[in-house]
Amino acid sequence: RRAVERDELVIRYQPKVEIATGRVVGAEALLRWRLPGHGDIPPSRFIPLAEETNLILDIGEWVLNRVCMDYRQWKTAGSEPGRISLNLSLRQLRQASFILRCRSVFRRHGVSPTALELEITETTLMADTKNTLRLLEELYGMGLHLSIDDFGTGYSSLSALQQFPIGTLKIDQSFVRDVDRNAGNATLVRTMIEMGRSLGMVVVAEGVESAQQLLFLRDNSC
Repeated sequence: RRAVERDELVIRYQPKVEIATGRVVGAEALLRWRLPGHGDIPPSRFIPLAEETNLILDIGEWVLNRVCMDYRQWKTAGSEPGRISLNLSLRQLRQASFILRCRSVFRRHGVSPTALELEITETTLMADTKNTLRLLEELYGMGLHLSIDDFGTGYSSLSALQQFPIGTLKIDQSFVRDVDRNAGNATLVRTMIEMGRSLGMVVVAEGVESAQQLLFLRDNSC
């Protein structure tokens, strides 16, 4: 709570690179807690607590405002930042005024919803399928791009996933990490890429950290 009050939260942007051309085509907004004397605290340490205390609602709105401010500044400076993605929690999605708050933030900063992508985990998608589908269709109708985050780590059925207006499938880094050393992971990642493409989705691989991983993904048209 004090971190929010003292403005200790910061956003870091991780670039998204189009493998075929090497161009940066967007970024993912990553939240960090810059705690004086302790450095940057990763979200895995504080987001679960923020969820538990409902602070995630204030933090989520702060992130959306910050990303829109940064995006507006980049555009004003003549940059073309591409589409910026940010994470959406289940509590945010269940907030009664969430859609109205989103519209208000976009209007305030003069940013089109088409500039952003909301990332939703499989677990969040499947928590309350009927209501989630309704809300995501509203967000999609605003022009927001929607993405399944950490794909492969949840328990969703493919028939259920097809109901949602999802444009991007993100392969979890736990699969990408060993893709050049583990034949099972290689097969899974290859299958996910093919499935995503056959469904008309953009496929993003997370956590690419070696030339071997990049080569595998390029060879399999990620």
